[in-house]
Amino acid sequence: MVPTTTSGPYGLLTTMMSFMFWGDQRVLTAACAITETEYYAERGFSAGSLHKLLVHSMAAQWMWLSRWKGHDLRRLEDTTDYPARESLLKRWPQVHADFSEFVLAQTAITLAAPLTYRNTRGDQFTLPLGELILHCLDHGTYHRGQINSLIKLAGGAPVSLNYYQFSLEHLKRGGQV
Repeated sequence: MVPTTTSGPYGLLTTMMSFMFWGDQRVLTAACAITETEYYAERGFSAGSLHKLLVHSMAAQWMWLSRWKGHDLRRLEDTTDYPARESLLKRWPQVHADFSEFVLAQTAITLAAPLTYRNTRGDQFTLPLGELILHCLDHGTYHRGQINSLIKLAGGAPVSLNYYQFSLEHLKRGGQV
């Protein structure tokens, strides 16, 4: 169980991380109900296929985590790294575990400290670590909405991904929000 509170200016950081993990799991579960043909079908929307967008979402989380740890990655992993649904399903839980371990180890001081990184084009940027973590969490929210649309286009059942639903389910399990 991931703690859902922390103090300081990033007080909701772990709650939003839990929200991201919850949403990722919901779309993965819904995507697993899609036939192979529909799952890999190019849709001309966002990354193209449901698989490509799921891989992009997971790979972006990994790339950001790697940057926060000081690695200078210039290539975002893609479907050449995770060509099958099974490879994505195997990898993403480890990304979540590593992401959680890193975030939970941070303090108010480390979250406020500037972090300099280079994007995939080599451009350099500096922002506080906490702001970069929040960006990554927000990026996931954006893509989960797109994933839900692709699930619907593939004939599947979109899932509720709103924070309200997360809060209700979390409280039912005895957690705090």
